[in-house]
Amino acid sequence: MHVLLFLNICLYLFLRRVRQETKALLFGKSQEALGLYARNNDLRTEVEKLKEELAEIDEEVARLKEELAQKDELLQKTKEDLMSDAVESYMVGFEDAIAEAKYIYPESDFSQLGVRKIVVDG
Repeated sequence: MHVLLFLNICLYLFLRRVRQETKALLFGKSQEALGLYARNNDLRTEVEKLKEELAEIDEEVARLKEELAQKDELLQKTKEDLMSDAVESYMVGFEDAIAEAKYIYPESDFSQLGVRKIVVDG
């Protein structure tokens, strides 16, 4: 009978220890879960902030693309205007040079001269 009582006491102590360890383990896991939950909330908040920043950056990129397109269009127009002005200036200069040559050499024939002609080996 003493053995049976001893075994019951041992079993009781063992079960009590298991219960205490289980409670401690559950408490530790619940604390870990609460920490993970808080970290998850922090990360969600951070993700939302990053999404807002990304939206702002996307808007800025779109605005800059539009501005670049406008400036590119203006650059192309300016380039065309400058080319047109350069050609016109060249043609006026060429005509002025022929007029000056005719004034200096009135007896010479300058009809063969042309603004688009190229002198080769001459």
